[in-house]
Amino acid sequence: MSSSPISKSQKHQIRKLLDARGPFTPVKTLTDFISQVQEITNRWQEQDWKETECDEEELLNDVRIVGQVWFRGQSSSDRSLSPGLYREGTYKNLLKQTGSPAPDDDAETRITALFDLEHEMRIDFTTYGRLLNPANEAKSGADWYFLMQHHGLPTRLLDWTTSALAALFFCVQKYQRNREGTETSPETKLSVAVWMLDAYWLAHRMSDDWSAPLLAWAADADRYIPPLEELIDRNEDTRALFPKHAMPIEPPALHPRVAAQEGRFIIFGQTTDLLDEQVRLNPLKDCTGFEELRLYQIGFEIDDVDALLRDLAHLGVSRRTLFPDLAGLADFVTWKHLHKVRGYTL
Repeated sequence: MSSSPISKSQKHQIRKLLDARGPFTPVKTLTDFISQVQEITNRWQEQDWKETECDEEELLNDVRIVGQVWFRGQSSSDRSLSPGLYREGTYKNLLKQTGSPAPDDDAETRITALFDLEHEMRIDFTTYGRLLNPANEAKSGADWYFLMQHHGLPTRLLDWTTSALAALFFCVQKYQRNREGTETSPETKLSVAVWMLDAYWLAHRMSDDWSAPLLAWAADADRYIPPLEELIDRNEDTRALFPKHAMPIEPPALHPRVAAQEGRFIIFGQTTDLLDEQVRLNPLKDCTGFEELRLYQIGFEIDDVDALLRDLAHLGVSRRTLFPDLAGLADFVTWKHLHKVRGYTL
């Protein structure tokens, strides 16, 4: 299903649309965070309803309502949404000389080098990983690609989740680990961020062919994750067919952790940061402008990390529930009995 005709829409860069919004006041409590998530989600769904209320072919209980909004937690409020393969540190590790990339290393040069790096890592991971895949978790090339991401290799996949609280947990935990060993006063405020994205809306506004995230086993997914045989035999020709744009994609159910975390992904083509993408925005019916960008960043100012993690645990979001294995359980038990508890002020 295609979006409105391009002639009636305009392309807008996501980063510029975000900058036009200006800074937001961060929330400071879990209650305020949940309220803001609900307010934004309800607003987006109301807009969907208004767009389709006159369409008799639309189902009343559209499946988009559940799992439509995705979340990503980041340990800082920096506005960047790049996958591991495209981050600056990955490319620096490929350079013969230490330091920043040379100015004459243009974008195309970097992308080619990073594609080749990913190709070599896929070969190694798939070749040696077959001996470590007794449960036959990975069957297709796409399966192996998602397992690479799951086990920490840099890929063109960017992690998201359909759980707002899980996203908040991940960014708070990562920020806490980054600050371990750093002395801070009780008055220090920690700032993290959770991104909200209407994944179905993004797919619809990025492509004429899709109104929902890609499926990992769909034919179009092969353009993003070409079979290794094609890359080995026809590397340059296959690489030239890589899509330019990023797209939301539903992962295969390969691992209990991915399922427990309600994991979703955005897979990148040649664009290295989602914020540098352009989306087609439809004009409003009252001709006062264009529809809202359905990508939002919620800042969260924290004064007690352990208290927030404890509140999340009370709501069923913890290492034990998000990492359903013995390692996750051991981490949770250690935190539960050894985390610092700040005294109450009477």
